[in-house]
Amino acid sequence: MKKMRLRNPFIPLIILALTAISHAQVSTDGPGYKAPGGNQFVADHANDFRDLLPLYPKDLRTIESNFPSKIGARRIKRLEKFYEDWSHLLKAMDFNALNRSGKVDYIMFRHRLERDREKFLGESARLQKAAKMIPFADEVIALEYRRRALEEYNIDKLAPELEVLASNIDRARGEIAKTVRESRRTKAGKERIPEEVLKTAENASRELQKLTQRWFDFYRGYDPLLTWWLVAPSKRLAESLQAYADAFKIPELVKDGKPPASQKPRKQGFDGENHVAPVGSVRLAELLEAEMIPYTAGELVAIGKRELEWCVKEQKKVARELKFGNDTRKALTHVKSLHVPVGKQPAMIRKLALESIEYLDKNELVTIPQLARDSWRIGMMSPGRQRYNPFFTGGSTISVSYPHDEMTHADKLMSMRGNNQHFSAATVHHELIPGHHLQDFMTSRYNTHRSGYNTVFWTEGWALYWEMLLWDMDFPKTPEDRMGFLFWRMHRCARIIFSLGYHLGEITPQECVNLLVDVVGHEVTHAEGEVRRSLAPNTPTLYQCAYMLGGMQFYVLHREMVSSGKMSSRQFHDRILKGNRIPVEMVRAEISEIPLTRGYKTNWRFAEDFRPQ
Repeated sequence: MKKMRLRNPFIPLIILALTAISHAQVSTDGPGYKAPGGNQFVADHANDFRDLLPLYPKDLRTIESNFPSKIGARRIKRLEKFYEDWSHLLKAMDFNALNRSGKVDYIMFRHRLERDREKFLGESARLQKAAKMIPFADEVIALEYRRRALEEYNIDKLAPELEVLASNIDRARGEIAKTVRESRRTKAGKERIPEEVLKTAENASRELQKLTQRWFDFYRGYDPLLTWWLVAPSKRLAESLQAYADAFKIPELVKDGKPPASQKPRKQGFDGENHVAPVGSVRLAELLEAEMIPYTAGELVAIGKRELEWCVKEQKKVARELKFGNDTRKALTHVKSLHVPVGKQPAMIRKLALESIEYLDKNELVTIPQLARDSWRIGMMSPGRQRYNPFFTGGSTISVSYPHDEMTHADKLMSMRGNNQHFSAATVHHELIPGHHLQDFMTSRYNTHRSGYNTVFWTEGWALYWEMLLWDMDFPKTPEDRMGFLFWRMHRCARIIFSLGYHLGEITPQECVNLLVDVVGHEVTHAEGEVRRSLAPNTPTLYQCAYMLGGMQFYVLHREMVSSGKMSSRQFHDRILKGNRIPVEMVRAEISEIPLTRGYKTNWRFAEDFRPQ
């Protein structure tokens, strides 16, 4: 890899010393502060489109919250018109009259609107199929509309109406239960009612149950006459709706106590933990398109393997520097042994953070507001969290992962090895400055209308990009530090391979762990924690691959804009931070001069330019 040249290598030493003394510290007497310049503040926020963006989610939430039930036909029709109206609004706008930031926001919003509308159409199709399985839904929903209109009830008629409705629901329950059983017994290949439709019908029935309870609670105790007449009928109606919803549930056990034939036997060991199910290639393609990544999952796995090979070659060079020949495992074991004693880790983290800030200042790489310099803190990660996050995490508080007295002896030793000072040297700046703390600070203050995009490829890609940039600038001085940097870069490559490979159905969770242990060199417990977190049900599917891929995007963009001489490093990095968390391809669109059109589609094949062979 070609080494990058420093743009301003001859800054006077006295200024550097004063900078380090006055800035590179965590304030112990309150953070310093300086208000931004007015003209620059206006320029940073200039955008012809931004005022329109907050209306869309607010109007959408208002519409959705004012319909009593998702399954109601009125709601579906109203939302169809909402999306249609916004599509017409975009088409009517003069795209060419917008400034460049406005055009970028227009393109991103159009992509968002198209995805939202497509998602709604799929949801409404399921809701309408489910509605056919709840023939009494309109009668129940009508109760709420009558309440909203403050209709005067004929109590003598209303009470028996509710009882008749409950009886009708009970009769319908027997029919729907039979239909559901027959559908689930239908052999594969035959026409079945999709489980997602049955689940939608179950949820809608429970929503109707809650609706009737809220309807009666509006009058309970406040209208004595209506309360006296309707206590029993309303209770029976709610119970009938609950029983109707239960008819859609999947029975957990059959009469003989054995699991149903359709239920797969539980896997053993690590594979048997509560990992999310693989999403498959079709869903991966949808997610990648939404993130403006114009590659297939298979192509990205190949890119991860290519970059991993580069790391292995570089690792062998460092192993030879450390007098271990080509034995990278022995070299890695040596580096892992260089950890600080228990109780000394926070001080080591603080020292590394200050060194990073001083280096950024010295080389004029990014603007760091004084308030950002002084407002980060250090905390300790609990043993429970370390089971899922074996390494420290960042933001305004860097959460340090290190041995706790409640851990087993083996886990304590692994925690110390995995969080040694040279591994930490590669990632403290990732978590604090210029990484997550600085980006959190800046994005909460600039172009906040873009917060809804919040792509992980920007968030984690930015922090990982700095590991690449600082490597090129010879920031890691010792072979041990370089081994730490390479360990983490290998880890990011492996994340692409195992996370996408798992979701493609090509590798198991245990094989993911084996990759991290056997190839990257993780401790077993740490590898399990990483995979456990990566495959947890609440973890975004593309989260783990976004680190390396987003970092590659920023790296290639740096080459286009800084190495070419079009911008300084500080200008480049400041523009990115002030632009907020948007797809990196759109960062490129905003700060470069590539042509932008109303119908712009993702097309940036960045990986081909990352490291030409």
